[in-house]
Amino acid sequence: MPKPITLLVEGESDRGALVALAPRFGVDLEAEQITVTVIGGAGNFGRAIAEAAAQGHRVGGLYDEAEERFVAGALNRQEGEDLTRQGFFACRPDLELELARAMGVAAMTSLLEANGDLKKFRDFQNQPAHRDDEALGQLRRFVSATGSRKATYAALMAETVPFEAVPEPMAGLLGWIWSS
Repeated sequence: MPKPITLLVEGESDRGALVALAPRFGVDLEAEQITVTVIGGAGNFGRAIAEAAAQGHRVGGLYDEAEERFVAGALNRQEGEDLTRQGFFACRPDLELELARAMGVAAMTSLLEANGDLKKFRDFQNQPAHRDDEALGQLRRFVSATGSRKATYAALMAETVPFEAVPEPMAGLLGWIWSS
C-alpha cells in the first residue's frame, strides 16, 4: 500500500484551490489518502514537515516565493535550489496572482460579475491607491483583500481556469503525487 501523502499549504485559500483543482487532475484526495493541511504561515513549514514525515507520510506543498527560505531550511536545502524534486512548488509571487494570470483579465472580470463582486471591484479600481496599477495587480489585491474573499476566489479560479493554463506550481504538485 502506498504511503499517505500530506500536502502542506500556508493558508485556507491555497487549500481551497488545491481541493477544487485535484478532481480535474483525476486525484481523489480521500481515496488516495491525501491530506491538504493548512499550516498557518510559512514559518511553520519546519514543524509541519517533521510531523508529517514522522507519521510516515510523503510530504509536499505549495509556498509563496518570498517564503522560500522557510521551506528550503526545513528541507535542509539552500534558497534557490530546486525544491520541486522534494515535492515543494513556489507560487510566483503567490497563488492568487498565478491563478489570475492564468485566467486573464476578461475571465477574472466575468468571474467577479458572476459572483456579484464586479461593482465592488470597479469601486476598488477607482481608489487613488489602486487606479494606476495594472489590471492583474488590481485583481490580485481585490481578491486578497479579505480572508473569506481570498479563499472563495482561490477555489473558484481553480475550478474555472482552463486546464491547459493551470499554473505550473499547482500542476507540478498534483503531478508530483504520482512520482515515485
